[in-house]
Amino acid sequence: MSKLIKVLVLLVVVLGAAALVAASYYYGPVIGANQRGVVVSGGGDGAKGECKVLGPGKHYWFISGYNPITSALTVVDVSEKELHLADPEGGGPGLALNTKDGDTIRVEFAAWYHVIPAKACVCVSSLGTGGYGKLVSKLIVTTAKAQAAMAESLDFMDGKKQENFVDAVRTEVNHQLADRGLELTVFKCNKFHFSQALKQKIEEIKKAQAQIEVNQVKLEAAKVKAREMEELAKGRKLVALQEAEARKQSTIMESEAQIIAAQNWVKAETIKAEIILVRSKIKAQALQVEAEASKVFAGSEGERFLRYRIADSLADAWAQKSSLNPSGDGLGDVTTGLKELSTPATGGQGTPQE
Repeated sequence: MSKLIKVLVLLVVVLGAAALVAASYYYGPVIGANQRGVVVSGGGDGAKGECKVLGPGKHYWFISGYNPITSALTVVDVSEKELHLADPEGGGPGLALNTKDGDTIRVEFAAWYHVIPAKACVCVSSLGTGGYGKLVSKLIVTTAKAQAAMAESLDFMDGKKQENFVDAVRTEVNHQLADRGLELTVFKCNKFHFSQALKQKIEEIKKAQAQIEVNQVKLEAAKVKAREMEELAKGRKLVALQEAEARKQSTIMESEAQIIAAQNWVKAETIKAEIILVRSKIKAQALQVEAEASKVFAGSEGERFLRYRIADSLADAWAQKSSLNPSGDGLGDVTTGLKELSTPATGGQGTPQE
């Protein structure tokens, strides 16, 4: 009897386990390729309980971490979805954007968004299980209007500035969506619409700017010309200064040369005067000697003294010559001279002169 009870209990347990496995397989959630399963435990509130993301595939109860008794499962679509952006009040295609200078332009955007698969828990816990598109659309409209209010109408006529505007809106929107588990995957501008009055205004602005640019080019050219003239004037001034300095140096050198010449002339004249003075002194001395000699040799005694002095000189000459010439050639003149000198001079009547 006890064996039968044991067998029955074992059979019940096996059948229960088999039924549970069958139910887990049959009722286990299947997550599609573009879906994620958000399992929230602890009362079904992601902000308070624990959250887990289930990837694509079939998930068995308990085995995959999903407990249908204590957890709540939300299947979230993570595929890209297109947004249709338009003003609620209408008035034309796209969004009406007011610019910094008070004009209104209309812009048609193409926008696609999706739930970031890895942040599906964040999306569900912060935004719930739906209504994501409205939130993204509202953020795009608000951000686009704010960015347009900082630009001028003419900026939207420039292709590069249009791209910068679109990039700024995309960056700001994605920055705000990141904390909510969402992302703009595609955001671009299809077309800008300008009214005829705005086009005319922009053309006038372009013409005015073109004229301003021409004037700026002329101004820059004038500045360049002025700088060239200034440099030329500086060059001429420098040349003039150099020439003036050269003339100054030349004048100084000429003055110095004249001063040196004058000094040399003064020295020459001084030397000349000194020479003349010396000559005058010598001449005066010679005259004085001559006067004294004339006094000494005046009268017959003086003449006799001179004769004896000359005779003495001739005797010395005769002696020197005789020592050099023993043959006595040419000594007759010396002897004759001695005889003449030894004879006293007489006047016209044969009487010796006094």
